[in-house]
Amino acid sequence: MPPALVPLALVAVGVPAAVHAALGRPRSLARAWLLAVAAVALAQAAGELTGSRVGVLGDAQLFFAVVAALGAVLALAVAERERKR
Repeated sequence: MPPALVPLALVAVGVPAAVHAALGRPRSLARAWLLAVAAVALAQAAGELTGSRVGVLGDAQLFFAVVAALGAVLALAVAERERKR
């Protein structure tokens, strides 16, 4: 794995685990990881295509990755909540 992708992989794994530990949701951590990995990959591609840079090289992609992973996890938590009803 290229060294530049390691922080993004850690975000994709860490954000769902942190939300799960703090809130107990989403219940399916494996699904959250899969969705977060897809969201982070999409955010990385979007950051590269737009050439977004905030401060140091790569900060924008890391910020987009965190936002995308958090959004994916929260969407899964809401979907699980709706399905339970």
